[in-house]
This record gives sequence, C-alpha cells and structure tokens, in this order.
Amino acid sequence: MKRYVVRLLVAVAAGAAVWLGYTQLPWGNRDDELGAAGIVGVQHLGKDYPVSEFYINNYAGGKVGREGGGGGIVCCVMIPLQWRPGLTVDVRWRVEDWSHENRTEIKAGDYRSVSVKGFYIAKVPVEKYDDPGDVYVHFFPRGRVRVVSTMHSVLSRYHPVPYGPTDGGAMATAGWPVKELFTEAELRARERGNPWK
Repeated sequence: MKRYVVRLLVAVAAGAAVWLGYTQLPWGNRDDELGAAGIVGVQHLGKDYPVSEFYINNYAGGKVGREGGGGGIVCCVMIPLQWRPGLTVDVRWRVEDWSHENRTEIKAGDYRSVSVKGFYIAKVPVEKYDDPGDVYVHFFPRGRVRVVSTMHSVLSRYHPVPYGPTDGGAMATAGWPVKELFTEAELRARERGNPWK
C-alpha cells in the first residue's frame, strides 16, 4: 500500500509540473493564432464568364459557376483570428468565355465553343474584419479581385461586397494576366509539399 501511495504522489506531482509548465509557455496572443476558414468564390463577370478554377495561397477554391457563385464552400484555408494591417493573400484564377457556346455540341460533351478568356494572378489585401468567417474571393471585370472574411453570406445585406454585377470599386485589386496559373517549378513544389499524397 505504501508503494502505491508513493507512486500516486509522484504521478500527481509530475502531472502538476507538466500542467504548470504548459500554462507558462509563451503561446502568444490572438495576433499569432490561426483558424480554418471555408473558401467561397463569387464572380461579378456575368453569365458568359465563369471562373473555372481559382486558388488562394495555393489552396484550391474550386470553380465559380455562371450564375455568380457564393453558395458553395470549399474547405479550408488558414487565416489569422485577428486581422492585421498588411495582411495579403496570393490569388490565382482562370476565366472562361462561354459567349459563343454551342449548346448542341456541349450536350454531346464537345466544349470547343468554350474558350479561355484569361489567367490572372494578384497579391490581394484582405479587407479588415473584426471576427473571422469564411473567406470570400470576389472576381470582377478587367481582372480585378477582392478578398473579405465574414460570417455573412453574399446575399446578406451585411456582406461587405454587394452581390450582382459590379466593378468592385476602389477596393478591388488589379491582377496581371499570365500564360498559366502555375509554372512547372511551382507545380513540382506543390507536389512535394502535399503531405496527403
């Protein structure tokens, strides 16, 4: 019995030391903490110009349909729990041109009437948020984009960017056209960096 009591006291003391050490570690403050957020794409380009794929900091956001998007959430991207000045993200996207679509061919699986309008890359400031929510990437005409984090859907009057046709206003960042979304070197780096493969 005496041995049991000694072992119990040693275990309790060790547990208390670990707990005390854990509580004293410099975990940082909310400025350093990250949280997972869903990615939502919204296009303001009109029905003929869907965003067929996009990436935010190399996380795939999927595609944004002809109807404008805003309904589908892709998981996930890591964002700071506390917004800070200078917070930016890398956004890459591909826009298709469906303005000359041939519905008969498309129904048969032939998409030759659909073409690529352009590939774009932009370094985009994340607009100020008080509480992080899903990350909405808004695509506008002339290769412009905005990124907001909010808990309000695109149809909410509290969403920071109005839904529907718009040019994005002064907050929209101009992207630059590129020939491809990722260079061969970037694609190789992405393959090496994916621990799930």
